[in-house]
Amino acid sequence: MQWLPTISLFPILYLIGWIVSHLLYFSNEDISPSNLSLIGTIISFLFFILLLPNWAKSRWKTNHPWRYVGLNFDTRYEAIKLFFNGFILAILLLIILILFLHLGGWVDDFNHLNINYLFNAFLLIVGVGFAEELIFRGWLMQEMIFLFGLRKGIIFQSAIFSLAHIRLDVGLLPLIPFSLGLFLFGLTLTLRRTIDKGKLWGCIGLHGGLVGVWFLFDSGLVIFSNETPFYLLGAAKELRNPIGGIIGITTLVIILIFQRRLFSRTGRFLD
Repeated sequence: MQWLPTISLFPILYLIGWIVSHLLYFSNEDISPSNLSLIGTIISFLFFILLLPNWAKSRWKTNHPWRYVGLNFDTRYEAIKLFFNGFILAILLLIILILFLHLGGWVDDFNHLNINYLFNAFLLIVGVGFAEELIFRGWLMQEMIFLFGLRKGIIFQSAIFSLAHIRLDVGLLPLIPFSLGLFLFGLTLTLRRTIDKGKLWGCIGLHGGLVGVWFLFDSGLVIFSNETPFYLLGAAKELRNPIGGIIGITTLVIILIFQRRLFSRTGRFLD
């Protein structure tokens, strides 16, 4: 029954977020449904942050919860360095993708930056990068190690990460490469954390950078041709995300191959 707290934590947290957000809605009915959902998610995440220290102490038997999930604050310089290492890698990967598409004639034009989109991209880099990495490569990774050991834990964590992003508004065929890309991305991020000796900052930079910078590209900074094959930018028009395209999947496989040797030396930092 050790797995029961793991599978029940976030449903309970989301229920708490839903209840609190709807109490706020009753006091201000001008809140839109999308904002209400966002408020509920933020409340759930804040409760998760508050709960994490006690969870780590009782579940993982550690008095250093933030270090245990990879948020080491020993040296700010090192944290900033690791973050920007991941962030710069994300930019380089996306630039390579755009150059490939441009040389292939699948980019019609480049547009100027919209300040509103730039602000949204910043929120994605900081918010999504931090929140998802703390949950998946931080808390969930330690839970999977606690339940199954290191190597199985890495596989299960990456699989759950992929399943958590399933979209029901697309067909099965487009969803298969998208889920495969997410699974490989989960593996890449986990191995990134081991290479960084258990620290999470590089994962946050890489994840947040890919999400935020791609948002800028896809929001009008890059005008993609209507003739762009879906297999390059995802397997369906309604699921345009390079992580599900052949270039993204191939790139992730290459990165994983290069990370294997490093993992054999640094995996102990998660064990």
